[in-house]
Amino acid sequence: MTRMFSKALLAASAIAILLSSCSKVPEQSKYIPKTASIVLSVNSKEISKKLITNGITMDKLFAAVQEKDTLSEAQKFWKDIENSGLDLQANSFVSVVYGKTQSYVTLTGGLKDAAKFEDYLKKNVNNFSLQTKSDFKYIVEEKSEGLIAWNKETVIYLKGIEGDAMQKAMPVPQGLPAPDAPESEEGTTAQPAALVTTDASSEVWVAEADHLFHLKKEETAGSIDAFSDLLKNNADLSLYVNPEPIYSAQAAMMPANLKTLLAGCYYTGAVNFDKGKVVVDGTSYAGKDLAAIYKKYGNMEADLDMLEKYPSKNITGFLVYGFDFRMIGDIVKSTGLDGIANMGLQSSGLTLDDILNAFKGQLVFVASDFEMKKKLSLYTGDSTAAPESKWLFAMKVGDKAAFDKVMKSPMLQGFFTKQGDKYVMTREMPGMPALSITDKLVASASDSVLLQSYLAGNGKAEGLDNGFVSKIKGNPMGAYVNFEKIVNTIPDSEIPEDGRPLAGKFKNLLKDMTAVSKSFDGKTQKSEIVLNFKDENTNSLVQLVNLGTEAAKYLEESKKKDAARSEAIDSIAEAVPTDTAFVPVESK
Repeated sequence: MTRMFSKALLAASAIAILLSSCSKVPEQSKYIPKTASIVLSVNSKEISKKLITNGITMDKLFAAVQEKDTLSEAQKFWKDIENSGLDLQANSFVSVVYGKTQSYVTLTGGLKDAAKFEDYLKKNVNNFSLQTKSDFKYIVEEKSEGLIAWNKETVIYLKGIEGDAMQKAMPVPQGLPAPDAPESEEGTTAQPAALVTTDASSEVWVAEADHLFHLKKEETAGSIDAFSDLLKNNADLSLYVNPEPIYSAQAAMMPANLKTLLAGCYYTGAVNFDKGKVVVDGTSYAGKDLAAIYKKYGNMEADLDMLEKYPSKNITGFLVYGFDFRMIGDIVKSTGLDGIANMGLQSSGLTLDDILNAFKGQLVFVASDFEMKKKLSLYTGDSTAAPESKWLFAMKVGDKAAFDKVMKSPMLQGFFTKQGDKYVMTREMPGMPALSITDKLVASASDSVLLQSYLAGNGKAEGLDNGFVSKIKGNPMGAYVNFEKIVNTIPDSEIPEDGRPLAGKFKNLLKDMTAVSKSFDGKTQKSEIVLNFKDENTNSLVQLVNLGTEAAKYLEESKKKDAARSEAIDSIAEAVPTDTAFVPVESK
């Protein structure tokens, strides 16, 4: 493939990411196989609408990051793409298909005019050699790096993940015609032998493209409710994950029952760029067997009291979580690996059940008072700024008898001794964080003052968004990160002077991030992640694009300065005489 065509494919991908959509499942999705393990869908139509509404067009983007002497070339390149026959408003998909004999990635997009697309390839691909198979056309990339295949409505770019070595090692499927064979009844067009690759791997990818173009409905990803429901949401970006093809391909290394346990398990994420925020709505689907395990133990709520008694007014982030660890035991047992786990624990006198029963599964991690502090380097003697933060981790004890068994086991014996309801270390260990272990709570912190204040309940977490915290109540998980507090502690003195204006824009971009996971409803578990921007009135995608153009300009200017500096050094070096003879001084 020529350099120009590589750029074209990258541009098409970028357009898809920066710029397809309808209320029903998009047309191009029918070419995504059921065996796809990861699929990213891009709603170009909605995304481009949000950009154009805010005055961002490709011409303006080029003008913002290109120099005058290259602007016309970039604009011409974009016009060529616009006239290439590609449908830049159709849904685009990037898919990873993980198979037992071949794994590959595809880029699937729409076509407005197949004839124009063919003409575009003729102009931009070296050694262009058009071939036809049944009802689609294709060309093979140089060195068999991939395949570009298209019919009247869709183009598929297909490339093996493992690279040329794996592709060449693949056996050629039986029944495929040789590349230079005469036209067959299927309609394969004969081509001059010199123009056609003889690499066996290309025939593998031609066969796979033929398979993708003729998928039956039940063979498509759209036949899976998780995938089709996701695309009907009409999100700006959609992510679909199906782990089954991955572990099915590794069946020899996986427990026999794992496939049954994870059958019907998927994850989907719908990403939308709204005013002042990015919202990710996630859904985790549990299959029949895994759902039965969830139902057995029910939903465990996150304990907000563990969070709210953290003694600080300056919390920068937290995770509060409730999960019944006994579910892990049932999952391990269902795969038949519990025997191996118990054998590994035999020397400690413990079983897997002992460890899982010892903890309740309600835990919290909190970080606060983030700052940059000057620290003296022991190696250079210089002072450098390094991040520092106060933190605390705490987890509730479950079954006290099981916990006591764990603490008295040979694995921990000699490290701890029990005094009343507390376990204390038998000897001090330098560098260890502050630690408190009782038969009710295990807690560790950055310093003993913080830990003792937390345990005594003398303080209270202040400054939290009560509206967000209330959303966590009754649910198993909540998380928060305050980006604004973190970046504002970075002093300008630690940033190169010419980069401070751009750094200031980065500092003024994000406010915080919140995440909540809802309770399992018997089939799915919903989650929501919200990335909040400081500017609440401008679309988040527009803010990201504007900052991206500023960063691109800064990097381009930095390259020019580095090139000028290098040129100046070379000039100085050339000016120094190099032919001066060395004359030794005679000793007297």
